[in-house]
Amino acid sequence: MCHFFQQKDEHFYFDKDKTFHATLLGFPVLESRYYDVITEKISQYCKVVRGEMDVRFDLIRLGTKYENNNTLKPINGVSNGTVMAVGDYLRNSRFTGFGNRLSSFLLKDDDLNIVLGNKFRRRFPTVWCTMGYYIEDFKVTSEIEKVFDQLLKLDSELFDTPCCELELGKSYYKDLRDWKPIEKFNIS
Repeated sequence: MCHFFQQKDEHFYFDKDKTFHATLLGFPVLESRYYDVITEKISQYCKVVRGEMDVRFDLIRLGTKYENNNTLKPINGVSNGTVMAVGDYLRNSRFTGFGNRLSSFLLKDDDLNIVLGNKFRRRFPTVWCTMGYYIEDFKVTSEIEKVFDQLLKLDSELFDTPCCELELGKSYYKDLRDWKPIEKFNIS
């Protein structure tokens, strides 16, 4: 799919050498002194709760642009230029449930509860994967709309992906272009 988007528009970028990922939990920006305790807690959790999960993507769509970066105010017909694969909650209940239970487990630690905040949780019920993004200003044209209209319902096993490891890392960009791994955890 990413090669297709790149053929359609030379301004579409994706890293051919990176493995696509689905975000389980998005942590707030934390001081590095908390990385060790978070790593330890995730390791404890993954030793007890095991089992490979599949992640199923149902559609591919453009990311939304928001008014003044307020996620409660999407701008109709405008994209932020990201291209993402999205999966619904029902088909990904093991994955989203794992994330919800991990979040609750982390909050049971009093120090982490204070640092993460009692509202720390999976932010969205869906599963998503950033596939790439347009590196120049992006307008949704009728040709692009037609392409994405064909991707609104993915009925192929090609869009089922096994999830057998977690990776904790840090990034300051939502597209993870500056991703720095901290630790990997095997869950299968």
